[in-house]
Amino acid sequence: MRIPLPDLSPGAVLAAPAVGPGGRQLAPVGTTLTAQHLIVLRAWGIAEVEVADDRAILDQQAIIAAQRVAASRFRGQPTDHPAVRVLFTAAVARQQRAAP
Repeated sequence: MRIPLPDLSPGAVLAAPAVGPGGRQLAPVGTTLTAQHLIVLRAWGIAEVEVADDRAILDQQAIIAAQRVAASRFRGQPTDHPAVRVLFTAAVARQQRAAP
């Protein structure tokens, strides 16, 4: 989603490169913007940038957290066994539903 520079805060992640006048790339895709990035972008006259959807980032963080919890419960189990993989996947899904 395109967000006007004044509405951005540090921590936003670029979903497309920030390109300045003449096509110069100021910041690549995946850059986590800092206060300094915002100052530089303003100095180059950038009005808005394409940022990643925060919900997608939060969803990915929730999945990782659920996988960590499930992994601690499945410690010592043969993770390459098909039945254990199915149970692990179910445990991750359940952990996600239970998370606040």
